[in-house]
Amino acid sequence: MLTPVDYILGSYDMRNLSKFYAPPGSAEKAAETLLGLHKNSSITILTGFCVTEKLVDNQKTPVAESDGPPGAVLAGEIFRQLSYHVSYVADPVTCQILRACLKSRKDDDSHVYEFNSSHNEKERIAEAQRLLNALQSKAILAGELSSRNWFDGVRRNMIGKNIDDWNPPVDEMLVQFKGKGIIIAVGDGGNEAGMANLKDMIPLAPDGKTIVGSGVYSDIPVTSWNSNLGLQAIASVAAAKENRLDLIPTGNQVIQMIETALSAGAVEGVTRGEEQNSLNGAYAIHGVDGFAPSVHGADQDKLRSTLIQMKIKGML
Repeated sequence: MLTPVDYILGSYDMRNLSKFYAPPGSAEKAAETLLGLHKNSSITILTGFCVTEKLVDNQKTPVAESDGPPGAVLAGEIFRQLSYHVSYVADPVTCQILRACLKSRKDDDSHVYEFNSSHNEKERIAEAQRLLNALQSKAILAGELSSRNWFDGVRRNMIGKNIDDWNPPVDEMLVQFKGKGIIIAVGDGGNEAGMANLKDMIPLAPDGKTIVGSGVYSDIPVTSWNSNLGLQAIASVAAAKENRLDLIPTGNQVIQMIETALSAGAVEGVTRGEEQNSLNGAYAIHGVDGFAPSVHGADQDKLRSTLIQMKIKGML
Protein backbone atom coordinates (compact mmCIF):
# COMPACT_ATOMS: atom_id res chain seq x y z
CA MET A 1 0.00 0.00 0.00
CA LEU A 2 1.17 3.50 -0.79
CA THR A 3 2.11 5.60 2.22
CA PRO A 4 1.11 9.25 2.72
CA VAL A 5 4.62 10.17 1.59
CA ASP A 6 4.22 8.12 -1.60
CA TYR A 7 1.08 10.03 -2.54
CA ILE A 8 3.05 13.28 -2.42
CA LEU A 9 6.08 11.93 -4.28
CA GLY A 10 3.90 10.43 -7.02
CA SER A 11 1.44 13.28 -7.30
CA TYR A 12 2.42 14.22 -10.88
CA ASP A 13 2.43 11.49 -13.53
CA MET A 14 2.76 13.19 -16.92
CA ARG A 15 6.19 11.57 -17.35
CA ASN A 16 4.89 8.05 -16.62
CA LEU A 17 6.36 7.82 -13.14
CA SER A 18 3.64 5.37 -12.11
CA LYS A 19 4.97 2.81 -14.61
CA PHE A 20 8.23 2.40 -12.70
CA TYR A 21 7.38 3.69 -9.24
CA ALA A 22 9.60 2.18 -6.55
CA PRO A 23 8.09 -0.13 -3.90
CA PRO A 24 5.76 1.80 -1.54
CA GLY A 25 7.48 3.20 1.52
CA SER A 26 10.90 3.41 -0.13
CA ALA A 27 11.57 6.93 1.15
CA GLU A 28 10.80 5.82 4.70
CA LYS A 29 12.96 2.72 4.26
CA ALA A 30 15.83 4.84 2.96
CA ALA A 31 15.57 7.21 5.92
CA GLU A 32 15.48 4.35 8.42
CA THR A 33 18.46 2.67 6.76
CA LEU A 34 20.57 5.83 6.95
CA LEU A 35 19.57 6.37 10.57
CA GLY A 36 20.85 2.86 11.23
CA LEU A 37 24.38 4.09 10.66
CA HIS A 38 26.43 5.11 13.66
CA LYS A 39 26.43 8.82 14.34
CA ASN A 40 29.43 10.57 12.78
CA SER A 41 29.37 8.12 9.88
CA SER A 42 30.22 9.56 6.48
CA ILE A 43 27.37 10.03 4.00
CA THR A 44 28.24 11.17 0.49
CA ILE A 45 25.63 12.79 -1.73
CA LEU A 46 25.99 12.62 -5.51
CA THR A 47 24.06 14.75 -7.97
CA GLY A 48 24.43 16.43 -11.34
CA PHE A 49 22.55 16.25 -14.62
CA CYS A 50 23.69 18.69 -17.30
CA VAL A 51 20.99 19.25 -19.92
CA THR A 52 22.38 21.77 -22.39
CA GLU A 53 25.42 23.89 -23.17
CA LYS A 54 26.31 27.55 -23.62
CA LEU A 55 29.19 29.53 -25.06
CA VAL A 56 31.63 30.91 -22.51
CA ASP A 57 34.67 32.69 -23.93
CA ASN A 58 33.95 31.01 -27.28
CA GLN A 59 33.97 27.57 -25.66
CA LYS A 60 30.98 25.29 -25.21
CA THR A 61 30.29 24.74 -21.50
CA PRO A 62 27.71 22.32 -20.00
CA VAL A 63 24.77 23.74 -18.06
CA ALA A 64 23.34 21.91 -15.05
CA GLU A 65 19.63 21.56 -14.42
CA SER A 66 17.89 22.92 -11.35
CA ASP A 67 16.71 19.52 -10.18
CA GLY A 68 19.25 17.86 -7.89
CA PRO A 69 21.47 20.45 -6.19
CA PRO A 70 18.74 22.21 -4.15
CA GLY A 71 17.38 18.94 -2.78
CA ALA A 72 20.88 17.56 -2.23
CA VAL A 73 21.85 20.53 -0.08
CA LEU A 74 18.62 20.57 1.92
CA ALA A 75 18.90 16.81 2.53
CA GLY A 76 22.60 16.94 3.30
CA GLU A 77 22.29 19.68 5.84
CA ILE A 78 19.55 17.77 7.68
CA PHE A 79 21.82 14.75 8.01
CA ARG A 80 24.70 16.98 9.06
CA GLN A 81 22.57 18.39 11.87
CA LEU A 82 21.67 14.83 12.81
CA SER A 83 25.41 14.32 13.49
CA TYR A 84 26.55 12.68 10.25
CA HIS A 85 29.54 13.77 8.20
CA VAL A 86 28.17 14.87 4.82
CA SER A 87 30.11 15.44 1.63
CA TYR A 88 28.97 16.20 -1.91
CA VAL A 89 30.40 14.92 -5.19
CA ALA A 90 29.39 16.17 -8.62
CA ASP A 91 30.72 17.21 -12.01
CA PRO A 92 32.58 20.56 -11.94
CA VAL A 93 29.62 22.54 -13.32
CA THR A 94 27.14 21.17 -10.79
CA CYS A 95 29.68 21.74 -8.00
CA GLN A 96 29.38 25.47 -8.67
CA ILE A 97 25.62 25.24 -8.09
CA LEU A 98 26.09 23.19 -4.92
CA ARG A 99 28.56 25.71 -3.51
CA ALA A 100 26.19 28.58 -4.23
CA CYS A 101 23.32 26.78 -2.50
CA LEU A 102 25.45 26.03 0.56
CA LYS A 103 26.78 29.58 0.76
CA SER A 104 23.25 30.99 0.58
CA ARG A 105 22.53 29.10 3.81
CA LYS A 106 25.86 30.12 5.33
CA ASP A 107 26.82 26.43 5.39
CA ASP A 108 30.32 25.05 4.87
CA ASP A 109 31.05 24.47 1.17
CA SER A 110 34.49 22.91 1.73
CA HIS A 111 32.98 19.42 1.55
CA VAL A 112 32.06 19.72 -2.14
CA TYR A 113 34.31 17.55 -4.31
CA GLU A 114 34.64 17.61 -8.08
CA PHE A 115 34.66 14.43 -10.12
CA ASN A 116 37.09 15.06 -12.96
CA SER A 117 37.39 12.29 -15.53
CA SER A 118 36.71 11.49 -19.14
CA HIS A 119 34.59 8.46 -20.04
CA ASN A 120 37.71 6.35 -20.46
CA GLU A 121 37.12 3.26 -18.30
CA LYS A 122 40.52 3.19 -16.62
CA GLU A 123 40.42 6.92 -15.88
CA ARG A 124 36.88 7.00 -14.50
CA ILE A 125 37.49 3.99 -12.22
CA ALA A 126 40.65 5.60 -10.86
CA GLU A 127 38.81 8.87 -10.17
CA ALA A 128 35.94 7.08 -8.44
CA GLN A 129 38.30 5.08 -6.27
CA ARG A 130 40.30 8.21 -5.41
CA LEU A 131 37.21 9.95 -4.06
CA LEU A 132 35.86 6.88 -2.29
CA ASN A 133 39.19 6.35 -0.55
CA ALA A 134 39.30 9.99 0.50
CA LEU A 135 35.73 10.18 1.77
CA GLN A 136 35.45 6.74 3.44
CA SER A 137 31.69 6.74 2.93
CA LYS A 138 29.40 4.37 4.77
CA ALA A 139 26.50 5.34 2.52
CA ILE A 140 25.99 7.12 -0.78
CA LEU A 141 22.80 9.01 -1.57
CA ALA A 142 22.47 9.81 -5.27
CA GLY A 143 19.77 12.09 -6.60
CA GLU A 144 19.21 13.25 -10.17
CA LEU A 145 22.59 11.91 -11.25
CA SER A 146 23.07 11.29 -14.95
CA SER A 147 23.52 7.58 -15.64
CA ARG A 148 24.72 5.29 -18.39
CA ASN A 149 21.80 3.26 -19.73
CA TRP A 150 21.67 -0.50 -19.45
CA PHE A 151 21.66 -1.22 -23.20
CA ASP A 152 24.64 0.60 -24.69
CA GLY A 153 26.12 2.52 -21.76
CA VAL A 154 25.26 5.93 -23.20
CA ARG A 155 23.87 8.69 -20.96
CA ARG A 156 20.64 9.99 -22.43
CA ASN A 157 18.16 12.68 -21.53
CA MET A 158 14.38 12.33 -21.38
CA ILE A 159 14.02 12.55 -25.17
CA GLY A 160 16.77 10.01 -25.80
CA LYS A 161 19.55 12.40 -26.81
CA ASN A 162 23.14 11.39 -26.07
CA ILE A 163 24.42 13.69 -23.31
CA ASP A 164 27.78 12.05 -22.60
CA ASP A 165 29.62 15.19 -23.72
CA TRP A 166 27.95 17.24 -20.98
CA ASN A 167 28.08 14.71 -18.14
CA PRO A 168 31.26 13.15 -16.71
CA PRO A 169 30.87 9.55 -15.45
CA VAL A 170 30.13 10.41 -11.82
CA ASP A 171 27.90 7.32 -11.75
CA GLU A 172 31.11 5.27 -11.60
CA MET A 173 31.13 6.13 -7.89
CA LEU A 174 28.08 3.89 -7.42
CA VAL A 175 29.53 1.11 -9.55
CA GLN A 176 32.73 1.03 -7.50
CA PHE A 177 30.89 1.38 -4.19
CA LYS A 178 28.44 -1.46 -4.80
CA GLY A 179 28.69 -4.03 -2.00
CA LYS A 180 30.87 -1.77 0.17
CA GLY A 181 28.14 0.27 1.81
CA ILE A 182 24.58 1.49 1.43
CA ILE A 183 23.49 2.96 -1.90
CA ILE A 184 20.25 4.93 -2.02
CA ALA A 185 19.20 6.61 -5.25
CA VAL A 186 16.47 9.05 -6.21
CA GLY A 187 15.11 9.42 -9.73
CA ASP A 188 12.13 10.79 -11.60
CA GLY A 189 12.62 9.68 -15.19
CA GLY A 190 14.42 6.36 -14.87
CA ASN A 191 17.59 7.63 -16.56
CA GLU A 192 19.20 8.52 -13.26
CA ALA A 193 21.94 6.52 -11.56
CA GLY A 194 20.55 3.88 -9.22
CA MET A 195 17.33 3.27 -11.15
CA ALA A 196 18.53 0.03 -12.81
CA ASN A 197 16.58 -1.95 -10.20
CA LEU A 198 13.46 -0.74 -12.05
CA LYS A 199 14.82 -0.93 -15.60
CA ASP A 200 12.31 -3.47 -16.89
CA MET A 201 9.52 -0.97 -16.18
CA ILE A 202 11.17 2.27 -17.34
CA PRO A 203 9.51 3.57 -20.53
CA LEU A 204 11.44 4.13 -23.74
CA ALA A 205 12.18 7.60 -25.08
CA PRO A 206 9.31 9.34 -26.94
CA ASP A 207 10.48 7.80 -30.24
CA GLY A 208 9.35 4.43 -28.87
CA LYS A 209 12.65 2.68 -29.46
CA THR A 210 15.51 4.43 -27.66
CA ILE A 211 16.41 2.97 -24.26
CA VAL A 212 17.08 5.54 -21.55
CA GLY A 213 16.75 3.38 -18.41
CA SER A 214 19.72 3.38 -16.06
CA GLY A 215 22.18 0.52 -15.97
CA VAL A 216 23.51 1.46 -12.51
CA TYR A 217 22.00 -0.25 -9.46
CA SER A 218 21.24 0.87 -5.93
CA ASP A 219 20.21 -0.89 -2.74
CA ILE A 220 17.13 1.28 -2.29
CA PRO A 221 15.72 3.19 -5.27
CA VAL A 222 13.33 6.02 -4.42
CA THR A 223 11.13 7.55 -7.10
CA SER A 224 9.56 10.99 -7.01
CA TRP A 225 8.01 13.28 -9.61
CA ASN A 226 11.07 15.51 -9.17
CA SER A 227 14.29 14.41 -7.56
CA ASN A 228 14.64 17.45 -5.30
CA LEU A 229 11.44 16.40 -3.56
CA GLY A 230 12.61 12.79 -3.22
CA LEU A 231 15.88 13.85 -1.61
CA GLN A 232 14.06 16.22 0.71
CA ALA A 233 11.56 13.50 1.62
CA ILE A 234 14.22 11.00 2.70
CA ALA A 235 15.95 13.53 4.94
CA SER A 236 12.67 14.99 6.23
CA VAL A 237 11.46 11.53 7.24
CA ALA A 238 14.77 10.98 9.02
CA ALA A 239 14.34 14.27 10.89
CA ALA A 240 10.80 13.31 11.92
CA LYS A 241 11.91 9.88 13.10
CA GLU A 242 14.59 11.55 15.23
CA ASN A 243 12.03 13.94 16.76
CA ARG A 244 13.69 16.87 15.01
CA LEU A 245 10.65 18.32 13.28
CA ASP A 246 12.40 21.69 13.37
CA LEU A 247 14.88 20.43 10.77
CA ILE A 248 12.24 19.67 8.12
CA PRO A 249 12.58 22.37 5.44
CA THR A 250 9.73 24.79 4.83
CA GLY A 251 8.32 25.62 1.45
CA ASN A 252 10.01 29.01 1.55
CA GLN A 253 13.38 27.37 2.13
CA VAL A 254 12.83 25.17 -0.91
CA ILE A 255 11.90 28.19 -3.03
CA GLN A 256 15.04 29.98 -1.85
CA MET A 257 17.24 27.00 -2.78
CA ILE A 258 15.72 26.75 -6.25
CA GLU A 259 16.09 30.47 -6.86
CA THR A 260 19.71 30.29 -5.70
CA ALA A 261 20.45 27.40 -8.08
CA LEU A 262 18.88 29.29 -10.99
CA SER A 263 20.79 32.45 -10.16
CA ALA A 264 24.01 30.42 -10.01
CA GLY A 265 23.52 29.23 -13.58
CA ALA A 266 21.27 26.16 -13.41
CA VAL A 267 18.34 25.93 -15.83
CA GLU A 268 14.92 24.31 -15.69
CA GLY A 269 15.36 20.84 -17.16
CA VAL A 270 12.31 20.34 -19.38
CA THR A 271 12.58 23.60 -21.33
CA ARG A 272 16.31 24.02 -20.70
CA GLY A 273 15.44 27.63 -19.95
CA GLU A 274 14.23 28.36 -23.47
CA GLU A 275 10.82 29.86 -24.19
CA GLN A 276 10.36 27.87 -27.43
CA ASN A 277 10.36 24.66 -25.38
CA SER A 278 7.61 25.78 -22.98
CA LEU A 279 4.64 24.55 -25.06
CA ASN A 280 3.20 28.07 -25.11
CA GLY A 281 3.66 28.47 -21.39
CA ALA A 282 2.53 24.99 -20.31
CA TYR A 283 5.96 24.46 -18.78
CA ALA A 284 7.58 27.06 -16.55
CA ILE A 285 10.99 28.02 -17.90
CA HIS A 286 12.02 29.38 -14.49
CA GLY A 287 11.73 26.56 -11.98
CA VAL A 288 12.24 22.81 -11.78
CA ASP A 289 10.87 20.09 -14.08
CA GLY A 290 8.37 22.37 -15.74
CA PHE A 291 6.91 23.94 -12.60
CA ALA A 292 7.57 27.29 -10.90
CA PRO A 293 9.42 27.38 -7.56
CA SER A 294 6.16 28.15 -5.74
CA VAL A 295 4.75 24.74 -6.76
CA HIS A 296 7.76 22.98 -5.30
CA GLY A 297 7.50 25.03 -2.15
CA ALA A 298 3.88 23.98 -1.77
CA ASP A 299 4.83 20.31 -2.17
CA GLN A 300 7.40 20.64 0.59
CA ASP A 301 4.90 22.36 2.89
CA LYS A 302 2.50 19.48 2.24
CA LEU A 303 5.25 16.96 2.96
CA ARG A 304 6.24 18.78 6.13
CA SER A 305 2.68 18.94 7.44
CA THR A 306 2.07 15.30 6.53
CA LEU A 307 5.17 14.10 8.39
CA ILE A 308 4.23 16.07 11.50
CA GLN A 309 0.78 14.49 11.44
CA MET A 310 2.29 11.03 10.90
CA LYS A 311 4.62 11.58 13.84
CA ILE A 312 1.79 12.70 16.12
CA LYS A 313 -0.30 9.68 15.10
CA GLY A 314 2.55 7.22 15.70
CA MET A 315 3.01 6.36 12.02
CA LEU A 316 6.75 7.09 12.03
